[in-house]
Amino acid sequence: MRIARSAFIFCCSLLLTSTMASPVLAGPAPASPAPKSSPAPKSNPAPMSKRPALNDNPQIRRNDIDSTIAWTQAAKESQDQVRRVLVKVLQGTPKPTTPYELSADEAVSDDVGAKAGMVKGTQRWVPIAARADREYQVVGDETDESSVETSDEVVSRVFEIQVALNGTLGLTTGLATKSDKPHIVELQGAMGVEQSAIPVVDSTKIDSGDTGRAPEQPMTLLRIYVVDPDLETQVRKLHKETGAFPGFGPTQVLADHPDELRAIVISYYGPKNDVEALARKIDVAALRRLLPS
Repeated sequence: MRIARSAFIFCCSLLLTSTMASPVLAGPAPASPAPKSSPAPKSNPAPMSKRPALNDNPQIRRNDIDSTIAWTQAAKESQDQVRRVLVKVLQGTPKPTTPYELSADEAVSDDVGAKAGMVKGTQRWVPIAARADREYQVVGDETDESSVETSDEVVSRVFEIQVALNGTLGLTTGLATKSDKPHIVELQGAMGVEQSAIPVVDSTKIDSGDTGRAPEQPMTLLRIYVVDPDLETQVRKLHKETGAFPGFGPTQVLADHPDELRAIVISYYGPKNDVEALARKIDVAALRRLLPS
């Protein structure tokens, strides 16, 4: 029972390109002029169809500055500074311990945005966004009853961590399987949105009296927002309106310089007890000290 990677991991990789790309879209080529004729009677224009949002994701829009941004290639020094902050936040993020082990290299990725932008007529910057993903596994074997067996293989249990700086993609749902509704979770100094899968009950094991094993923990996604008070209010408002995992781009967290840290979002995906236990260990006060006062 895995998280929808198209929603949580793969689509999140679109954040660095979709939010940092220039917002000016090329329009259709102009039509050839029509031959002159007597004017046609006027009629009401047909309503324009609304362009669907990218991935239909719920994004916060607390300002509308996209058309006034002068985008530039991020300086290497600024990217290096953002990368150092990303490593620092990742190091301060509680991680699962034994029996979990860090997965292979392909499950480890760090991305730092290539662009920044200045709002025309101001000294305010759209800061560089960054993201780090880590996956941990408990690999089972034929004698490990905690693993999920199939006809061909033993599927390992997973635990995923994502740290996003200065922006995160919105998700209408965090889980691909049947689940409860995303709901607000209050943390000390921060807030989160959580969603858990609804466990599938195996009636054959209940009928056979197989009660020796502890019930499986539902797989859970918890996204924790360490952001400024106004943005937190916007997150709560959008969640109330959509019942989703709100996202926001770097254009919504304007900064004094392109490598400034303005927002931290930590996402945990794994068994519910493990997710909530690690979330309680997060030193939110230390993370907030990394943000401007």
